[in-house]
Amino acid sequence: MTIGKTGTAILCSLTLLGACNSQDKKGMTKEAQLGLHLEGGLGYFTAGDLDRAQVQVQKGLALDHDNERLLLLLGDIHQQRGTTADIRAAEAIFRAHPAQHDFRVQLGLGIALERLGVLFEDAASAIRSGDRTTDALDPAKRADELESHAQEAWTECKACYLETLEIHLGNTKAVAGLVRVCALLGDEAASIRWGREYIEILKSASRVRQLELEDATLAANRESELKGAIALNDEATIKTHLHISTIYTRQENLQGAVDELGAVIAINPDLPQAYSRRAAIYFRLAQYQRASDTMNTFLKLSAHLPFDHPDIRQAYALLRRCKDALSAGDLVGSKN
Repeated sequence: MTIGKTGTAILCSLTLLGACNSQDKKGMTKEAQLGLHLEGGLGYFTAGDLDRAQVQVQKGLALDHDNERLLLLLGDIHQQRGTTADIRAAEAIFRAHPAQHDFRVQLGLGIALERLGVLFEDAASAIRSGDRTTDALDPAKRADELESHAQEAWTECKACYLETLEIHLGNTKAVAGLVRVCALLGDEAASIRWGREYIEILKSASRVRQLELEDATLAANRESELKGAIALNDEATIKTHLHISTIYTRQENLQGAVDELGAVIAINPDLPQAYSRRAAIYFRLAQYQRASDTMNTFLKLSAHLPFDHPDIRQAYALLRRCKDALSAGDLVGSKN
């Protein structure tokens, strides 16, 4: 197995941490011990070992309970675990963090609040559908309360993301968060605006990386990093175009939705869902031949799916409807 430079650095730091833990720390200064625990916590966190990362953080916080970097890392550890209890713990950590001016604190709190809002909304939906029981005498009223809590969490979340941008202009995570939370709050126009800004930020970042790739002296590992970053930006851009297309479809701005899907196809011409969505919209626009041609492209790209797959069955159903519509049009034309 080949270990990259980052992995090697993490392993070395964790090995050093183990060696130092086996030694008497009485000769170390408080600052040195804090640095050791922070380095160890970051190493374990990067390696995905959240439990060991938290142990190191808690050892450091035992020495300095207001250490800003350790508290940030502890919040991130809870966010990464993602359970309801962990998300609530992260919220509490970021709310009480001594450095409220730090954009990472505002961003962390925003992420926690966004996820809490989703949990509230999911719980309300489950109560309404009967999938979740409640001790409340009036289940409908309890669902209303949970939905209200979700709206409150998302409203505060939006404020946190905006505050993050005030401190750290152009922060991609905050902008992406605003795309999501504005949609959750029902402000689709704002979600689209932030989506456009997010796409521009991603495109700008990719252009810079593309210029660096043109350097003939670029090291192989750096080239791989840059290509990976561009690929991630393309993926995020595609998701944002799909998101905007969904909003436009819901708003009956069908041509706008088609255009967004065209932008997706320009980035990744082999993405089946872009063609299936576009075909369905073309049908609604009464552009039956385009709908048929586009759906056939979807079927070619989805040849690996079994014939009885729901997406394949829906595709053939739409093709039959297109054929019927085209035949009806020909019949009307011949009569005229």
